[in-house]
Amino acid sequence: MEKLYEFLDGELTPDVDEQIRTHLAECRGCFPHFEYERVFLRFMEKRAVIERAPPTLRRKILSALMNEEVARSQE
Repeated sequence: MEKLYEFLDGELTPDVDEQIRTHLAECRGCFPHFEYERVFLRFMEKRAVIERAPPTLRRKILSALMNEEVARSQE
């Protein structure tokens, strides 16, 4: 379970990925936790795509971040 998020994000080597797939196919204790996290992450990904900030808000945020960076570099 310690590598669950790396597994879900596809960040593991092929060997470790296969080991985890094999384990999840056989382990009744880990699979429900994996399935919950998988569904939750997919839900969050879809929500992030659906609810985008309006362009004017994104420009304001970007401008504020840039101004903050300029202020920090002048300190």
